[in-house]
Amino acid sequence: MSANELALRFSSAPAEQLIGVLPVLEVKEALRSEVEEDVLDDVWQEHQFEMDAVEERVDEANRLAQKFELAAETFGTAIKLAITLPYVGAIQVLKDAIEDNPGYGQDPEKG
Repeated sequence: MSANELALRFSSAPAEQLIGVLPVLEVKEALRSEVEEDVLDDVWQEHQFEMDAVEERVDEANRLAQKFELAAETFGTAIKLAITLPYVGAIQVLKDAIEDNPGYGQDPEKG
């Protein structure tokens, strides 16, 4: 094996340069390694995009959960306070909680 062949075998030259110089099996292995790296990089990048998207959805879900938790705590505290007050005071405390948390609850059906 010539010095040129040895240099190519242990170099980081692209596999295309090895064709016709080194045995087919060595060229095949070099091609496989190059393709494998490219495919793994592509798969990893796609996986990372998906992970970033999932992370954004999780963050949004956590923000929404914290919002719901705060509203639940506010309503719970208002109810706890309302049951200790006279009727007029209790109604005002509950109305204040509803006004402080717009969009929560449904209007009761009047029968």
